[in-house]
Amino acid sequence: MTAAEVAAFLSISKKTLQRHVEDARIACVDVGTGRRAHLRFAPRQLHDFIASQTREVTSCPSTRAKSAPSISTISRSVGVAFTELPRPGTKEMRKPSSVC
Repeated sequence: MTAAEVAAFLSISKKTLQRHVEDARIACVDVGTGRRAHLRFAPRQLHDFIASQTREVTSCPSTRAKSAPSISTISRSVGVAFTELPRPGTKEMRKPSSVC
């Protein structure tokens, strides 16, 4: 198989294929002469490469059942109505209106 055929078979670019060859992850045979190398790949070598890149995942951390968070916080804040806020320019608080 040619480099273009292997790159299409593995769904990678020819540049990525070249990196795998340079790192000796995929074996190939150089049949070129002169300035250009013509690489050829055997199907068995490709299947060995695929097998070496595949790993079995037993449990994915992101799909594990999540337990409810155990958070115990106590808020001591008090809600304040807008009518109780100080008037602009004064420092006194308004008295709450008795609307029920």
